[in-house]
Parts: sequence; structure tokens; C-alpha cells
Amino acid sequence: MNVISNYVIINVRFLLFAALIVISISQFTYPQTQGENIFKKTCIACHTIGRGRLVGPDLKDVDKKQSEDWIINFVKSSQRMIKSGDPDAVAIFNEFNKIIMPDQALTDAQIKDIIIYIKQQSTGSGQKTMTAELVHSSGMTLEFAGKDEILKGENLFIGNTRLMNRGPACISCHNVNYNNAPAGGLLALDLTNTFSKLSATGISAIISNPPFPVMNTAYKSHTITQDEAFYLVAFLQQVNHDSPNQKPVNSQSRFLLNGIIGTVILFGLFGGFWWNRKRKSVNQEIYKRQIKSI
Repeated sequence: MNVISNYVIINVRFLLFAALIVISISQFTYPQTQGENIFKKTCIACHTIGRGRLVGPDLKDVDKKQSEDWIINFVKSSQRMIKSGDPDAVAIFNEFNKIIMPDQALTDAQIKDIIIYIKQQSTGSGQKTMTAELVHSSGMTLEFAGKDEILKGENLFIGNTRLMNRGPACISCHNVNYNNAPAGGLLALDLTNTFSKLSATGISAIISNPPFPVMNTAYKSHTITQDEAFYLVAFLQQVNHDSPNQKPVNSQSRFLLNGIIGTVILFGLFGGFWWNRKRKSVNQEIYKRQIKSI
């Protein structure tokens, strides 16, 4: 009987041990997919978990730094918290170059799922969050980008070269203070010094996975390729480097001057076309004959 009892006890211990292994493996293999999916879709362009600051702060252990309610309110509308004078929100805004975090149309439950995912990543129970690496398909890194790469980026930015997937040119919404570039749109931020604010990694992350609603909609079905992103960042790096030597562009004065020049040209053309027009009344000759016949 003792032998049988020992055998049963050993088997029970073995089964319990096996069950613990299965549970542990399942935790590693099957993470909180809801939170992970939302994070990779919404947050990964600006944030990492344990890999340092990007466009925004590193979110490792953010649940230990802020309460759940604070995180939910900040994700939903960071600007509302900043305007209310919340000291932590204001400090983050100032530390990260006053870049506005877009309001996220997420439910409390979805944000809680993200927080759970961040907790898992912070403790190393999940896969490490990967950030976009800026490398040309040929293996060239940004430090070796030369005039050819910068020119390609400039042409893509201002629309001289069409993006491969037919997305809109950056200049449609953005402006850069660069002598070779025409004045751009005012819908989004001026990108003249964005390289010094976000770095190559930050810009690349935003291009790869746009976090801003308008940009996300514009490029959702027209993604920018790896090489195009490389050229654009190389161009913005050059723009940032040359910005102290560039003259500020006064778009209103340029528009007014172009309007005056265009008006003068049009009047000149109309005058040339109508130079030999009939200048007197249609009935002038008939009138003269009638006068003579009297």
C-alpha cells in the first residue's frame, strides 16, 4: 500500500507541475491580444516600452507612475488635462517639445487593456515592443545619406516625384522653410525643425504608422515605402541643418506679389489680342454716308 500511495503522490505532483508549466507557457504564448493590437495600432508610432523615449515618453512601468484614472483621462484628451493645469500633464508636454498628443477615441475598457499589455511588457512577460529602424533597403544608414538621397527626399516631399503607392505629397499639409521648396500647406505643423525635435527614429515611426487622424486616413491605403521614408527623413535632416541660413518665407507677401504680376500679364495679353479691335460705332460709316447724301 505504501508503494501505491507513493506512486499516486508522485503522479499527482507530476501532473500539478505539468499544469503549472502549461499555464506559464500559455501566458508567454498568448498575451493580451486586445491590448497589444490597440497598442501597435495606436501607440507604437510615438511610444516604446523599455526601449527609451521616442516621440513621446517610454511607457515602461507607467502604471506605477500614474493612476489608472489619470492614464485614461490623459489618453482620451491630453490637451484638456494640460489646459486644466495638471502638473504632470504640463511637465510631459513641455519635456517633449510641446508636441500635441492626438485625442484617442478609445473606451475605458480598451485603455485598461493597453495598460495590462504595458504591464506585461514592463515585466518581460511578453515580446519586446519593436521600434521602426531607419535603414535603406540597400543597407545604407542615414549617416551615409548624400546629395542624391536628399534630393530624392525633396522631390517626394514637394510632389515632383509621386509616391509609389500614390499617397499625397507632404507639402499638401506641411511647410518647410527651405529655399528650394515652395510654400506648403498650413493644415499641419511646420516641419522645418522637426528632425531636432523627434530625431530620425521618431519621424520614421510616425511615417510608418501615422498616429494623427488626418495623416492616418490619407495614407491608410497609400503607405509610404521604407526607401521613401528614408529619403524623406534625409531631406528633413538637411532642412533642419540648413534652417539657420534660410530666409523666412512670407507666404502672404509672395501670394500678393504673384497676384499683381499675374494681373499685369493678363491685362497685357488681353490688350495684345484686342489691339486691332473696332474702336468706333458699328453704324459710323452708315451715318457718314447719310450725312453726305443730305
